[in-house]
Amino acid sequence: MDKQLWQLGQLIFDPQRRTLQHSGRQSTLEPRQAQLLLLLARHANEPVSREQLISEVWQGRVVSESAINRAVSLLRKACTRLDPATEYIATIPKLGYCLLPDARLVQPGATTVSGIMPATPVRALNDTPPDTVAADPPGITIKQMTIGLALIITVAIAAAGWVWQQSMPAGLAGQNTVLIPTPVTSFDGAEFDISSSDDGQLLYHRRNAEGNIQLWLRSGQQNKPLIAGPLQARNGSISPDGNKLVYRRLDGNQCQIMLMPLRPAGPERALFDCPHDSVFEASWGPASDYFFYRLRQDKTRPYLVYRYQLATTHQQQLTLADPASFSGAAALAVAANGRQLAVASYLSAQRSRLSFYLLAEGQSPILRHTVDLDIEVVDLNWPADQPLVLAASHQLFTLTADSGLNHLFYSQQAVNSITSSGGRLYFADQQQQADIWRLPLSASTDPAAASLYIESSRLDILPRVNQPDSELLFLTTRHGLHQIWRKPYNSPEQMLAAIPAPASFIRFSWSFDERSIYFSQQGAIYQLELATGQLTQLIEPEHQAYVVNPGPDKNSLIYSSNKSGDWQLWRYQLQGAIHQQLTSRGGYSGYQQAQMLYYSKFHQDGLWQLDLSSGQEQLLLADFDKINWLNWQLQDESIIYYQPGTGVFRKLLAADTEPTLLLAHSAELVHQYSVSNQAIYFVKRQLPQGDIYQLSLP
Repeated sequence: MDKQLWQLGQLIFDPQRRTLQHSGRQSTLEPRQAQLLLLLARHANEPVSREQLISEVWQGRVVSESAINRAVSLLRKACTRLDPATEYIATIPKLGYCLLPDARLVQPGATTVSGIMPATPVRALNDTPPDTVAADPPGITIKQMTIGLALIITVAIAAAGWVWQQSMPAGLAGQNTVLIPTPVTSFDGAEFDISSSDDGQLLYHRRNAEGNIQLWLRSGQQNKPLIAGPLQARNGSISPDGNKLVYRRLDGNQCQIMLMPLRPAGPERALFDCPHDSVFEASWGPASDYFFYRLRQDKTRPYLVYRYQLATTHQQQLTLADPASFSGAAALAVAANGRQLAVASYLSAQRSRLSFYLLAEGQSPILRHTVDLDIEVVDLNWPADQPLVLAASHQLFTLTADSGLNHLFYSQQAVNSITSSGGRLYFADQQQQADIWRLPLSASTDPAAASLYIESSRLDILPRVNQPDSELLFLTTRHGLHQIWRKPYNSPEQMLAAIPAPASFIRFSWSFDERSIYFSQQGAIYQLELATGQLTQLIEPEHQAYVVNPGPDKNSLIYSSNKSGDWQLWRYQLQGAIHQQLTSRGGYSGYQQAQMLYYSKFHQDGLWQLDLSSGQEQLLLADFDKINWLNWQLQDESIIYYQPGTGVFRKLLAADTEPTLLLAHSAELVHQYSVSNQAIYFVKRQLPQGDIYQLSLP
């Protein structure tokens, strides 16, 4: 990638760091966008054809029109965010695209009146040293050292600016090499769940533009699907020798872990059955004769780690449930020499636990040590002759000898999986987009009849509408971090508040009087006043609060906690700060109406009813899935809930009547919804976009 800096109109473009800057503000580009902008800059004021884009940006690969349109659209948005007054990229019918402002190479030095840098014509830059680096732009901190020793630049700071600085765990070491990713795939859609063999074969899942998912294999420069037809192949992992792979096969209600021979090709065989709602993940031993994997029995149980021997079909459970991690193992990786196994477990948002096991032939694995890290690990990989690599949100790290984190790379999009082969690290990124729709209750139950209500190029999720239907609150990632936004009816949306660090997904609810909202984070409960924007912590983190709902009056709230050893419901009185345990047989998400408590449980399906005056508990609705903890509502004398695969229903509490369908299920529907007296608001996801990239390991 070009090491020079470019001035494009009012913007400064750094191709190596993939950044655009203007007056102290910065935007980071995806690798493809940076390559596209560099090509346009080199041909400023001239049309660049699609054929030239495909040849130079996509390296001649087969690429769809929508993939090119998406790359140009995202690049336009990045420029507009920094300089909305200028049109940067024009579409020239039948000719291609054109960068409209003049493009000049930048000579580092004094700043201009606009606070950027003076521009120098291209011909005058021949005397510029090739390794010259621009001075720090105003408001951005970039660590520099003298070139005579080494140029140490933390890639994530250069790539992410303020957002990265906010999310960076303290005390990290820097990386002494600037890593430039190279695209490996460029299909329309998304590639994810990648694994690799020692000879460089790459196994991945591809979701195409129609939303269909297939298992693909990349060998050399050829990509081909492995499984076609109605069967669903998920969570595949190729062996180090490249001769076989394991994957999870879903066929109706049946779930099996399958072994597929590749070299030579042969019939598949089922290894063992698996729970339908468990996400399988495997990590092979170096000799390809066994693999470790994670599974859970159902969605209320934590993921545990097991070992499977191919020759003997022997299965051995390795880990036990960790009380500190209710979801269990999130990722695992076997060292290339086969002597150690690393397991990452989820503790909380932005916090994970690494457990290391010693492996010896013929012996049970021995837990060597554990370390807690201030990141949320999503995947692990252990390259040959390299330290352990960890993927966490948009960042890649390596683990140092003293169990610290060394920052390796920042990705513009979230990383979902990593793998390595032959001195290269591969990562798959993914951009998610979701919008909020509105369907009047008097209209059809078909989601297609709804109107688009909240739209952006990011995630707009978790709608929460007040009962008069006058105001909607929602979560969004428009500014990179999760924030709470508000939209009064027939008025534009605006930011209400940023979530306290670490800013991540939260569940929130209206208060009883609908003048504020409650939400929990890291075990604490907060109240946000809508009129003033004042944020108050009501309950300390040691109470381990999770789901919080309004109480039966404006002086109370109902929350769930596992501080007693299991998930139970508690009532908190704001006046006097009094905590009272309500349930003893389990409770996870509940509402109180008079002396009756209605609630779901963490470990089992069903909606329950507890008479608080008598202590009598009874099952009110058996056909009530556990996933309803996130969104179900108690509205007047009825409950509103979701049935997977069917839709959102309303059911009267007192009458023995059939539920009424409010919103039919669709493939794009996310079970995040909110119902007012007038309409139902719900989330529809767009098809994700993402590619696979490779980095040369330092």
